[in-house]
Amino acid sequence: MKTLKESIEINVPPEIIWDWLLHFAENYCEWHPSHIKSYWEKGEPNKVGSILYSEESIKGELLKMKSRLIELSPKKLLRFKTVGSLKLILIRGTFEIETSKNGSIFIATLDFRMGKLLSKIAKKTVCNIIQHMIEEGQNLKMILEKLT
Repeated sequence: MKTLKESIEINVPPEIIWDWLLHFAENYCEWHPSHIKSYWEKGEPNKVGSILYSEESIKGELLKMKSRLIELSPKKLLRFKTVGSLKLILIRGTFEIETSKNGSIFIATLDFRMGKLLSKIAKKTVCNIIQHMIEEGQNLKMILEKLT
């Protein structure tokens, strides 16, 4: 398994980040210019078991994702498990919020099914995903710090 993890300090309280995450589908396209659309496909928004559909383009490659919300801890954590054919590669994604001296730390984690060999073969793709995660963190910081 390969885990990609990026974090960024955002100078807002955890409640601000949490509220933004609770409106994930509505905020998705604002978050990054490569985000195309997102909506709750099945179940109620932000309920464990509900399925979120999202599309984004990473370096010109269209990525369609279905993710089941498997864990929710208010003001701390949202965890999704990938469903559909993408689950063969991407196991799960997590958004975590930790309190910091200046506000909050936002942590995004993606867990992939790939060993060392596949990591080497897919090195460019992995680098593109890491860059995308960094940009998402920077964009979220900019969006949320403007609100306060």
